[in-house]
Amino acid sequence: MLKNKVLKILLSNKEHVSGQAISDNLGVSRTAVWKAISSLKKDGYNIESVNNRGYLLLEKTDILNQVEIEQNIHSYKLLEPPVIIYMDEVDSTNTYAKSIADNLNKDFLVVSDMQTFGKGRLGRIWSSPSSTGIFMSLCIKPDIAIEKSSMITLVMALSLCDAIEELYSLHPTIKWPNDIVINSKKISGILTEMSSDMDGIKYIISGVGINVNNKEFPADIKDMASSLFLETDIIMHRAKLIASVISHFYNNFNIFLKTEDMTGLKEKYEKHLANIGKEVKILDPKGEYQAVALGIDENGALIVNSAGKIKRIISGEVSVRGLYGYV
Repeated sequence: MLKNKVLKILLSNKEHVSGQAISDNLGVSRTAVWKAISSLKKDGYNIESVNNRGYLLLEKTDILNQVEIEQNIHSYKLLEPPVIIYMDEVDSTNTYAKSIADNLNKDFLVVSDMQTFGKGRLGRIWSSPSSTGIFMSLCIKPDIAIEKSSMITLVMALSLCDAIEELYSLHPTIKWPNDIVINSKKISGILTEMSSDMDGIKYIISGVGINVNNKEFPADIKDMASSLFLETDIIMHRAKLIASVISHFYNNFNIFLKTEDMTGLKEKYEKHLANIGKEVKILDPKGEYQAVALGIDENGALIVNSAGKIKRIISGEVSVRGLYGYV
Protein backbone atom coordinates (compact mmCIF):
# COMPACT_ATOMS: atom_id res chain seq x y z
CA MET A 1 0.00 0.00 0.00
CA LEU A 2 1.45 3.36 -1.09
CA LYS A 3 0.24 5.11 2.06
CA ASN A 4 2.35 2.81 4.22
CA LYS A 5 5.44 3.37 2.05
CA VAL A 6 5.03 7.15 2.36
CA LEU A 7 4.57 6.81 6.11
CA LYS A 8 7.83 4.86 6.43
CA ILE A 9 9.66 7.71 4.67
CA LEU A 10 8.10 10.34 6.93
CA LEU A 11 8.88 8.33 10.08
CA SER A 12 12.53 7.97 9.07
CA ASN A 13 13.04 11.70 8.37
CA LYS A 14 13.34 14.36 11.06
CA GLU A 15 13.40 17.18 8.49
CA HIS A 16 11.04 18.12 5.67
CA VAL A 17 11.15 15.79 2.69
CA SER A 18 9.92 17.03 -0.65
CA GLY A 19 7.05 15.52 -2.57
CA GLN A 20 9.40 15.11 -5.53
CA ALA A 21 11.92 13.17 -3.41
CA ILE A 22 9.17 10.84 -2.18
CA SER A 23 7.88 10.52 -5.75
CA ASP A 24 11.33 9.61 -7.09
CA ASN A 25 11.99 7.20 -4.22
CA LEU A 26 8.77 5.26 -4.74
CA GLY A 27 8.49 5.60 -8.51
CA VAL A 28 5.04 7.20 -8.40
CA SER A 29 3.55 10.54 -9.40
CA ARG A 30 3.47 13.66 -7.21
CA THR A 31 -0.30 13.39 -7.27
CA ALA A 32 -0.18 9.88 -5.85
CA VAL A 33 2.10 11.12 -3.07
CA TRP A 34 -0.29 14.01 -2.29
CA LYS A 35 -3.22 11.56 -2.09
CA ALA A 36 -1.25 9.32 0.27
CA ILE A 37 -0.39 12.31 2.48
CA SER A 38 -4.06 13.35 2.52
CA SER A 39 -5.07 9.84 3.53
CA LEU A 40 -2.52 9.81 6.37
CA LYS A 41 -3.90 13.12 7.62
CA LYS A 42 -7.39 11.61 7.69
CA ASP A 43 -5.96 8.75 9.76
CA GLY A 44 -4.91 11.33 12.36
CA TYR A 45 -1.28 12.06 11.49
CA ASN A 46 -0.20 15.68 11.95
CA ILE A 47 1.79 16.35 8.79
CA GLU A 48 3.12 19.82 8.02
CA SER A 49 3.20 20.84 4.36
CA VAL A 50 5.49 23.74 3.43
CA ASN A 51 5.98 25.13 -0.08
CA ASN A 52 9.45 24.44 -1.51
CA ARG A 53 10.34 22.30 1.54
CA GLY A 54 7.91 19.41 1.52
CA TYR A 55 6.34 17.33 4.27
CA LEU A 56 7.24 16.81 7.93
CA LEU A 57 5.56 14.47 10.40
CA LEU A 58 5.06 16.49 13.57
CA GLU A 59 4.33 15.21 17.09
CA LYS A 60 3.58 11.51 17.35
CA THR A 61 0.03 10.46 18.07
CA ASP A 62 -1.27 7.08 19.22
CA ILE A 63 -2.06 5.56 15.84
CA LEU A 64 -1.76 1.81 15.55
CA ASN A 65 -0.95 0.23 12.20
CA GLN A 66 1.48 -2.14 10.48
CA VAL A 67 4.16 0.48 9.81
CA GLU A 68 4.15 1.93 13.32
CA ILE A 69 4.55 -1.50 14.89
CA GLU A 70 7.29 -2.59 12.48
CA GLN A 71 9.24 0.66 12.85
CA ASN A 72 9.13 0.55 16.64
CA ILE A 73 10.14 -3.12 16.85
CA HIS A 74 12.94 -2.45 14.36
CA SER A 75 14.32 0.21 16.74
CA TYR A 76 15.17 -2.55 19.26
CA LYS A 77 17.37 -4.30 16.67
CA LEU A 78 16.20 -7.83 17.42
CA LEU A 79 18.22 -10.51 15.64
CA GLU A 80 15.11 -12.31 14.41
CA PRO A 81 12.03 -10.14 14.91
CA PRO A 82 8.62 -11.77 14.44
CA VAL A 83 6.57 -11.26 11.31
CA ILE A 84 3.98 -8.55 12.03
CA ILE A 85 0.35 -9.09 11.05
CA TYR A 86 -1.90 -6.11 11.81
CA MET A 87 -5.68 -5.81 11.45
CA ASP A 88 -8.04 -3.02 12.43
CA GLU A 89 -10.53 -5.54 13.82
CA VAL A 90 -10.61 -9.27 14.54
CA ASP A 91 -12.72 -11.62 16.65
CA SER A 92 -9.72 -12.72 18.72
CA THR A 93 -6.01 -12.39 18.01
CA ASN A 94 -5.43 -15.82 19.54
CA THR A 95 -8.10 -17.40 17.36
CA TYR A 96 -6.67 -15.77 14.23
CA ALA A 97 -3.10 -16.74 15.16
CA LYS A 98 -4.15 -20.38 15.57
CA SER A 99 -5.83 -20.33 12.16
CA ILE A 100 -2.56 -19.45 10.38
CA ALA A 101 0.07 -20.96 12.71
CA ASP A 102 0.56 -24.12 10.65
CA ASN A 103 1.26 -22.09 7.51
CA LEU A 104 4.09 -19.92 8.88
CA ASN A 105 7.51 -21.27 9.82
CA LYS A 106 8.68 -18.10 11.58
CA ASP A 107 7.57 -16.48 14.82
CA PHE A 108 4.78 -14.02 14.15
CA LEU A 109 2.84 -11.36 16.04
CA VAL A 110 -0.86 -10.68 15.42
CA VAL A 111 -2.05 -7.24 16.55
CA SER A 112 -5.51 -5.71 16.27
CA ASP A 113 -6.89 -2.30 17.22
CA MET A 114 -9.96 -4.03 18.62
CA GLN A 115 -11.41 -7.49 19.21
CA THR A 116 -15.06 -8.45 18.89
CA PHE A 117 -14.66 -11.60 20.97
CA GLY A 118 -11.51 -11.24 23.04
CA LYS A 119 -10.72 -14.24 25.24
CA GLY A 120 -9.37 -14.39 28.76
CA ARG A 121 -8.37 -17.25 31.03
CA LEU A 122 -11.01 -19.80 32.08
CA GLY A 123 -13.31 -18.77 29.22
CA ARG A 124 -13.77 -15.19 30.34
CA ILE A 125 -14.35 -12.34 27.86
CA TRP A 126 -11.70 -9.61 27.60
CA SER A 127 -13.10 -6.10 26.97
CA SER A 128 -11.44 -4.93 23.73
CA PRO A 129 -12.65 -1.46 22.61
CA SER A 130 -11.05 0.35 19.68
CA SER A 131 -8.24 2.92 20.00
CA THR A 132 -7.50 2.23 23.66
CA GLY A 133 -5.71 -1.03 24.39
CA ILE A 134 -3.23 -3.53 23.04
CA PHE A 135 -4.60 -6.84 21.80
CA MET A 136 -1.88 -9.08 20.45
CA SER A 137 -0.80 -12.71 20.17
CA LEU A 138 2.79 -13.83 19.76
CA CYS A 139 3.24 -17.23 18.14
CA ILE A 140 6.54 -19.03 18.75
CA LYS A 141 7.70 -22.53 17.80
CA PRO A 142 10.31 -23.50 20.39
CA ASP A 143 12.07 -26.83 20.58
CA ILE A 144 11.18 -27.54 24.22
CA ALA A 145 9.32 -30.30 26.03
CA ILE A 146 5.53 -30.04 26.13
CA GLU A 147 5.48 -29.81 29.92
CA LYS A 148 7.62 -26.66 29.73
CA SER A 149 5.05 -24.70 27.70
CA SER A 150 3.06 -23.33 30.65
CA MET A 151 6.10 -21.31 31.77
CA ILE A 152 5.80 -19.12 28.67
CA THR A 153 2.95 -17.34 30.48
CA LEU A 154 5.34 -16.42 33.29
CA VAL A 155 8.02 -15.28 30.83
CA MET A 156 5.49 -13.03 29.09
CA ALA A 157 4.17 -11.65 32.40
CA LEU A 158 7.68 -10.70 33.44
CA SER A 159 8.26 -9.10 30.03
CA LEU A 160 5.15 -6.95 30.44
CA CYS A 161 6.47 -5.74 33.79
CA ASP A 162 9.85 -4.95 32.22
CA ALA A 163 8.22 -2.92 29.44
CA ILE A 164 5.97 -0.97 31.82
CA GLU A 165 8.94 -0.18 34.04
CA GLU A 166 10.94 0.98 31.02
CA LEU A 167 8.29 3.33 29.63
CA TYR A 168 6.33 4.42 32.69
CA SER A 169 8.84 4.14 35.57
CA LEU A 170 6.29 2.12 37.54
CA HIS A 171 6.70 -1.12 39.49
CA PRO A 172 3.84 -3.39 38.33
CA THR A 173 3.16 -6.64 40.13
CA ILE A 174 2.10 -10.07 38.92
CA LYS A 175 -0.88 -11.92 40.32
CA TRP A 176 0.35 -15.41 39.57
CA PRO A 177 0.32 -16.64 36.93
CA ASN A 178 -1.04 -14.29 34.28
CA ASP A 179 -2.34 -10.91 35.51
CA ILE A 180 -0.41 -7.63 35.70
CA VAL A 181 -1.55 -5.42 38.55
CA ILE A 182 -0.95 -1.80 39.54
CA ASN A 183 -2.42 -0.36 42.74
CA SER A 184 -4.41 -3.59 43.27
CA LYS A 185 -6.17 -3.25 39.89
CA LYS A 186 -5.71 -5.40 36.80
CA ILE A 187 -3.92 -3.75 33.89
CA SER A 188 -3.18 -6.74 31.70
CA GLY A 189 -3.94 -10.42 31.26
CA ILE A 190 -2.30 -13.26 29.35
CA LEU A 191 -3.83 -16.31 27.69
CA THR A 192 -1.31 -18.89 26.50
CA GLU A 193 -2.42 -21.74 24.24
CA MET A 194 -0.44 -24.60 22.76
CA SER A 195 -0.75 -27.10 19.93
CA SER A 196 1.24 -30.33 19.91
CA ASP A 197 1.42 -33.73 18.24
CA MET A 198 3.40 -36.92 18.77
CA ASP A 199 6.60 -35.13 17.73
CA GLY A 200 6.21 -32.41 20.36
CA ILE A 201 5.14 -28.77 20.37
CA LYS A 202 3.85 -27.39 17.07
CA TYR A 203 3.42 -23.85 18.38
CA ILE A 204 2.73 -21.77 21.49
CA ILE A 205 0.57 -18.66 21.28
CA SER A 206 0.77 -16.10 24.06
CA GLY A 207 -2.18 -13.73 23.83
CA VAL A 208 -1.87 -10.41 25.63
CA GLY A 209 -4.45 -7.76 26.45
CA ILE A 210 -3.23 -4.48 27.97
CA ASN A 211 -5.43 -1.61 29.12
CA VAL A 212 -3.33 1.30 27.85
CA ASN A 213 -5.20 4.53 27.15
CA ASN A 214 -8.64 3.60 28.52
CA LYS A 215 -10.24 6.50 30.38
CA GLU A 216 -13.13 4.51 31.84
CA PHE A 217 -14.45 0.96 32.25
CA PRO A 218 -17.88 -0.70 32.36
CA ALA A 219 -19.53 -0.61 35.77
CA ASP A 220 -19.15 -4.36 36.30
CA ILE A 221 -15.32 -4.27 36.13
CA LYS A 222 -14.31 -0.71 37.08
CA ASP A 223 -13.60 -1.68 40.70
CA MET A 224 -10.98 -4.26 39.70
CA ALA A 225 -9.69 -2.98 36.32
CA SER A 226 -7.58 0.03 35.47
CA SER A 227 -5.41 1.32 32.64
CA LEU A 228 -1.90 2.65 32.38
CA PHE A 229 -3.37 6.07 31.54
CA LEU A 230 -5.58 6.13 34.64
CA GLU A 231 -2.61 5.18 36.82
CA THR A 232 -0.08 7.61 35.27
CA ASP A 233 -1.96 10.28 33.29
CA ILE A 234 0.30 9.41 30.35
CA ILE A 235 -1.10 8.79 26.86
CA MET A 236 1.22 6.14 25.47
CA HIS A 237 1.93 5.40 21.82
CA ARG A 238 0.75 1.77 21.77
CA ALA A 239 3.14 0.66 19.04
CA LYS A 240 6.02 1.77 21.27
CA LEU A 241 4.70 -0.32 24.18
CA ILE A 242 4.18 -3.34 21.90
CA ALA A 243 7.77 -3.09 20.70
CA SER A 244 9.10 -2.86 24.25
CA VAL A 245 7.11 -5.93 25.35
CA ILE A 246 8.34 -7.98 22.38
CA SER A 247 11.96 -6.92 22.92
CA HIS A 248 11.86 -7.82 26.62
CA PHE A 249 10.10 -11.10 25.84
CA TYR A 250 12.88 -12.32 23.57
CA ASN A 251 15.52 -11.22 26.10
CA ASN A 252 13.76 -13.15 28.87
CA PHE A 253 12.94 -16.07 26.60
CA ASN A 254 16.61 -16.51 25.72
CA ILE A 255 17.41 -16.71 29.44
CA PHE A 256 14.60 -19.25 29.86
CA LEU A 257 16.00 -21.39 27.02
CA LYS A 258 19.38 -21.78 28.74
CA THR A 259 17.83 -24.09 31.34
CA GLU A 260 14.32 -24.51 29.87
CA ASP A 261 12.85 -23.45 33.18
CA MET A 262 12.52 -20.37 35.42
CA THR A 263 15.88 -20.78 37.17
CA GLY A 264 17.43 -17.71 35.52
CA LEU A 265 14.30 -15.58 35.91
CA LYS A 266 12.98 -16.78 39.27
CA GLU A 267 14.51 -14.02 41.41
CA LYS A 268 13.34 -11.23 39.12
CA TYR A 269 9.87 -12.76 38.81
CA GLU A 270 9.45 -13.02 42.57
CA LYS A 271 10.31 -9.32 42.97
CA HIS A 272 7.11 -8.64 41.01
CA LEU A 273 4.96 -11.35 42.64
CA ALA A 274 2.01 -9.52 44.20
CA ASN A 275 1.10 -12.17 46.78
CA ILE A 276 4.53 -13.25 47.99
CA GLY A 277 4.58 -13.46 51.76
CA LYS A 278 0.83 -12.82 51.94
CA GLU A 279 -2.18 -14.93 52.74
CA VAL A 280 -4.06 -16.15 49.69
CA LYS A 281 -7.18 -18.15 48.98
CA ILE A 282 -6.66 -21.24 46.83
CA LEU A 283 -9.78 -21.91 44.73
CA ASP A 284 -9.33 -25.63 44.22
CA PRO A 285 -12.22 -27.66 42.71
CA LYS A 286 -11.57 -30.18 45.49
CA GLY A 287 -12.16 -27.50 48.12
CA GLU A 288 -11.01 -23.95 48.92
CA TYR A 289 -8.30 -23.34 51.49
CA GLN A 290 -6.04 -20.57 52.76
CA ALA A 291 -2.28 -20.48 52.53
CA VAL A 292 0.71 -18.15 52.48
CA ALA A 293 2.39 -17.64 49.11
CA LEU A 294 6.13 -18.29 49.32
CA GLY A 295 7.21 -17.78 45.70
CA ILE A 296 7.63 -19.96 42.61
CA ASP A 297 9.78 -22.99 41.92
CA GLU A 298 12.01 -23.53 38.90
CA ASN A 299 9.04 -24.92 36.92
CA GLY A 300 6.82 -21.91 37.56
CA ALA A 301 4.51 -23.51 40.12
CA LEU A 302 3.34 -21.31 42.99
CA ILE A 303 4.70 -22.57 46.32
CA VAL A 304 2.42 -22.04 49.31
CA ASN A 305 2.41 -22.95 52.99
CA SER A 306 -0.95 -24.30 54.08
CA ALA A 307 -1.16 -25.09 57.79
CA GLY A 308 2.51 -26.02 57.85
CA LYS A 309 2.39 -28.10 54.67
CA ILE A 310 4.29 -26.93 51.59
CA LYS A 311 2.23 -27.32 48.40
CA ARG A 312 2.84 -26.70 44.69
CA ILE A 313 0.02 -24.93 42.85
CA ILE A 314 -0.05 -25.72 39.14
CA SER A 315 -1.32 -23.10 36.69
CA GLY A 316 -4.53 -24.20 34.99
CA GLU A 317 -5.65 -26.47 37.80
CA VAL A 318 -6.71 -23.89 40.36
CA SER A 319 -7.14 -20.14 40.82
CA VAL A 320 -5.49 -17.95 43.43
CA ARG A 321 -7.03 -14.85 45.01
CA GLY A 322 -5.96 -12.43 47.68
CA LEU A 323 -7.57 -13.21 51.01
CA TYR A 324 -9.14 -9.75 51.29
CA GLY A 325 -9.51 -8.79 47.64
CA TYR A 326 -8.25 -9.32 44.12
CA VAL A 327 -4.60 -9.58 45.14
